[in-house]
Amino acid sequence: MGWANRITTSRAVLTLGLWGLMMHTASNPSATLWWACFWIFLFAALTDWVDGMLARKLHDVSVFGRIADPLVDKMLTIGTLIVLLSVPHTRPWLPGWIVALIFAREMLVTAVRGQIEGAGVNFQAIWWGKYKMAAQCAVVGALLLVGADVAVLKDELSFLAWLPGPAGTWNLTYVLVWVALLLTVASGVVYALRARTVLRDVD
Repeated sequence: MGWANRITTSRAVLTLGLWGLMMHTASNPSATLWWACFWIFLFAALTDWVDGMLARKLHDVSVFGRIADPLVDKMLTIGTLIVLLSVPHTRPWLPGWIVALIFAREMLVTAVRGQIEGAGVNFQAIWWGKYKMAAQCAVVGALLLVGADVAVLKDELSFLAWLPGPAGTWNLTYVLVWVALLLTVASGVVYALRARTVLRDVD
């Protein structure tokens, strides 16, 4: 196993540790522990950039890496969002239906990628996927820091008060949630169109 795949595997293990710490912190609220969760998450997210860079630099791109890397990314982002659904302080800004829609998109793309890669065709992530990943990471980071009581993420944005939702809902965190949702859906459409073209060529 090359270094890029080792880092990917390590990110998966680190993600499991993050979930455990988050559940502990949810039961024993502490600004210090939420900050610890944030820094662990940030470090794990940065390793996604590192393993991609190493794979390209060392010419270590493999089928395992093309499938495992986005799968572990989904563990880190979607899995962590699911864990956050059980945390009381996130409920005003993380509707369950939004997480469900994001999860559905990720599972669809994963299934399509597996089918195409199984046919021997390269279907690695494109820039739309990277933008989506960045937006989802921003949401997770913001929600972790809300637990640490970072005011700028919770203060209402008065110029958005006209938008639908309970009073005080529209803050920076909620804006990031919607940006992530829109990018996730848009990137899913791009991947679906790309997959249709690839599958047509394979047939």
